[in-house]
Amino acid sequence: MSSLAQYYQALADDDANSHGTAISRLQGAEIAAKDANKAANSFPGNVPANSNLTAEAGATLVELTKRHLASVQEKLSELIKDNDYIYHQTVPAQASLAVIPKLPAAKAIPVSELYAGQDIQRITGPDIFQKIVPMSVTESASLYDEEKAKLVRAETERVETANSEMAASLDYLRLPSALQVLKGGFDQELTADDDFRGWCDVVASHDPPSSTFDSLKSSKESIVAVLDKSSKQLDMEESVCEKMRSKYEAEWTQQPSSRLTSTLRSDIRNYRDALEEAARSDGQLYSKMRQHQVDFNEMSSAGESGEADVLFQKALIQVGGKSRNGGSPTAGQGNLLDDDFEDQGVSVMDQVAKVEDILKKLNLIKRERAQVLKDLKEKVCLNPKSLTTLLIAM
Repeated sequence: MSSLAQYYQALADDDANSHGTAISRLQGAEIAAKDANKAANSFPGNVPANSNLTAEAGATLVELTKRHLASVQEKLSELIKDNDYIYHQTVPAQASLAVIPKLPAAKAIPVSELYAGQDIQRITGPDIFQKIVPMSVTESASLYDEEKAKLVRAETERVETANSEMAASLDYLRLPSALQVLKGGFDQELTADDDFRGWCDVVASHDPPSSTFDSLKSSKESIVAVLDKSSKQLDMEESVCEKMRSKYEAEWTQQPSSRLTSTLRSDIRNYRDALEEAARSDGQLYSKMRQHQVDFNEMSSAGESGEADVLFQKALIQVGGKSRNGGSPTAGQGNLLDDDFEDQGVSVMDQVAKVEDILKKLNLIKRERAQVLKDLKEKVCLNPKSLTTLLIAM
């Protein structure tokens, strides 16, 4: 009985991934089984008449103990092999093993197993919690809240995008600060802002842009040379590999180079495409630079001599419009408030007033947009229980 107990507990330990403990219990079960088999072999062949045992009792005991011993040894060999190759758990001493717990007299059986194949709803009755809040109502209310939140997020994002685009456009046009400059005219002394002075200093402190393009061109040529050399080496390696394959045939076991170098060739093609794209971009930038070369030279000279204010005033006069006496703008002549850009066009003052009116309308639209979004959020948050009540009533 001790051997049987150790054997079945070892099977349970093995199922619980305690493989070392299972091996130790099987070793104890093997010792107990050998003792039982030895005792069965010494059982007398002739039993007393008053013992209620048959003449085959001894042979039956020997057969039972022998069969159990074989089962224990077979399972022990299997677990030892699995532990050596897979689990590598330490086998504890038998004296340190815990006492085998008592087998519970009963265990819980799930209702689904107890009434398998039958209508459980009819046996157990309806769900009492369904009368409180149906799951469908909860799911519908959750979907409704999510749709409301999605709507508010979408409208908020649209409002933020519109405000950002408006702010970026006004900042690019330097509004409304540029209107103050135009209102002031050129009768007053105008000075360059910090950004313009910084640009002049940057242009003066760096090498001419043409040298940068020359350096980029030189770098591109060196990179193209490296890529050409790499492609040539790959072609040469592939050619040598194929020649050796045709020479030695089946004895040549090296894989085809085209399979191994496909990634490198793809990288080379990508690098060439990137270089071509960069070259086109550099060409466009170089063309733009050549168009504004005179402006770069003037800014460089102004940055070196500290005459950024003079260059700024000159630039404002040039874009301010034609002078009254024949069309060529000169410093200190005329006023933007009195001059027109064209002979029969709208005056500068009228254009300034029109721009200010547009700015007022834009600010009004921005405030109305924010108010509409606020009203939408308030309307969405009103009566949060109305939908749930309606669904329950349905």
